[in-house]
Amino acid sequence: RLCEYHPAYQWLTGLEKVNYHTLSDFRIRHQEALNQLFTQVLGLLSQAGLITLERVMHDGTKIKAFAADNSFRREAPLREHLAKAREQVEQMSDPESEELTQRVAKARQRALREKQQRLDSALKQLPQIQATTASEARASASDPEARIMQSKGGFAPAYNVQISTDATAKIIVGVGVSQAAADAAELVPAIERIEANLGQAPQQMVVDNGFTNQTTIEAM
Repeated sequence: RLCEYHPAYQWLTGLEKVNYHTLSDFRIRHQEALNQLFTQVLGLLSQAGLITLERVMHDGTKIKAFAADNSFRREAPLREHLAKAREQVEQMSDPESEELTQRVAKARQRALREKQQRLDSALKQLPQIQATTASEARASASDPEARIMQSKGGFAPAYNVQISTDATAKIIVGVGVSQAAADAAELVPAIERIEANLGQAPQQMVVDNGFTNQTTIEAM
């Protein structure tokens, strides 16, 4: 959004608007390379003495998902929407269908394919969700991997983003995304990520009481 009006960002992009799809697709397509780059940067910072891992601060934050509360559906409605989406995709591929400009046609086809993929994903998420609830499982049709979590604004579809920061130079040394509404089981995976990124475990972890339970303390 800043690229549309902020002079500094307009200069960086040569007055071109950056499409969110382009950014998202780039991150998905090059995820392994981006992870390697992150690890390499941490290695250089560690070698320069900016990262010591003597003390690491860790916490989780809820990030709102791209989904509304009413986007959660049971299995039957999801299958019904999926069937309609497949039908629409087939119609868009029909050469006798309403003529559209090539650009508009491609945009619509992409939107329909993405909708179909989200509905497929939502159906695949149902067994996992059912294992955590006594009532009939529901998954979001717009952001299938999201889960209902409590955040500052109340309960809403969200993700639990876990961030580890070296206390010396306040450099992020590990980031993870969880579907767990609580932080209780997130500390051990956080340390494993730090070890994978830097080849060693922190000497001390500082967390709030949302992480402290017997299992986690024993693991530490």
